[in-house]
Amino acid sequence: MCKSSWRKWCTTDSGLLALRIGIGAIFVYTGWLKVSDLSVTVTQFSGMGFAPFWAYIVSFVEIIGGVAVLLGIYTRVSAKLLAIIMLVAVYVSRGNLLMALTPISLFFSLLALALSGGGKYSVLHKGCCGCGCILPCSCGKCDECKSCEGSDVK
Repeated sequence: MCKSSWRKWCTTDSGLLALRIGIGAIFVYTGWLKVSDLSVTVTQFSGMGFAPFWAYIVSFVEIIGGVAVLLGIYTRVSAKLLAIIMLVAVYVSRGNLLMALTPISLFFSLLALALSGGGKYSVLHKGCCGCGCILPCSCGKCDECKSCEGSDVK
């Protein structure tokens, strides 16, 4: 698939962007379903043995974390919080492997995002030198500070 004009898009950062869009959209959607009818969500959570407090926490973490992952804002933190939710979902659905496959898949996708970050196509990303500027890197140096001191990029 990565031929000629497509080659410039066949990068790790493009892969992370695609992963962020997919995962973010899933959590925005499921979070919105929970938030839009909190009484049903609370009933479902209490049926699984969770206090109503957790229904509110999970609902808002899913929708806010989904938006954050989608945009690439605090991707690692958001992915970690959503991964915890998926671990609990795996535990709750442990008796039925088919039901557990979706949270397992989402968990490992979130783990990849937590480990790698959002990539250069995220709203907030660190420059190559780690200074935290939003400007993209060119030639291995940060456009803002023009140095790679303290960078692990060689």
